Amino acid sequence: MIEAINGRIGGRKTAAVLFAAVAAAFLVVLAATAWAPPAEAHDHRIPETVLKKGTRDLQTGLRVAESFWSRSIPGGGCKGAYTDYVFRYPKVDRVAAGSELRVRIFKTQRPDSFTVSAHRRVADDGFPLGDPQPLRRTLEPVVRGGERVAWDARFRVNRPSRDYYLLTEGHWRDREGCDIDQYAFWSFHVRTRG
Repeated sequence: MIEAINGRIGGRKTAAVLFAAVAAAFLVVLAATAWAPPAEAHDHRIPETVLKKGTRDLQTGLRVAESFWSRSIPGGGCKGAYTDYVFRYPKVDRVAAGSELRVRIFKTQRPDSFTVSAHRRVADDGFPLGDPQPLRRTLEPVVRGGERVAWDARFRVNRPSRDYYLLTEGHWRDREGCDIDQYAFWSFHVRTRG
């Protein structure tokens, strides 16, 4: 009887140790992916984006509308990937009117252009309605350890009690022989408090 009880306790201890090891491994993977590594200039991946207020991440940018990205292929040619996306927006985050927000672009290469515009409303299918309002933005490098790792597009949302369906558009010229304009669109959604 005592041997059977000790066997159960030993089995529970083994299971607990195994569970703890799996949980620790999961946390390591989660921590490693919490900060997206920057997309290099020649990596041929569309960069990820995140909307920030201060040091806090509000939303991950959703790819919408379309993108075109290219890469060189053996023999000196280029291959482009064009993708259509549906319009959609993340769940709304509330911020104070007059807040400064930033879209962090995880790419070391400076965008040739990066625009931020806002719509007041969207249709049931997520498509933006009306003319977009271009928002004035500044573009600043993000430097860590003496190396540029990303870019921040800073802008303000000034009007109180308003939805800002944000649409951003970035362009980069491929620097690895294709010399082609690469671009993508990302969406975000904030509402200012009254």
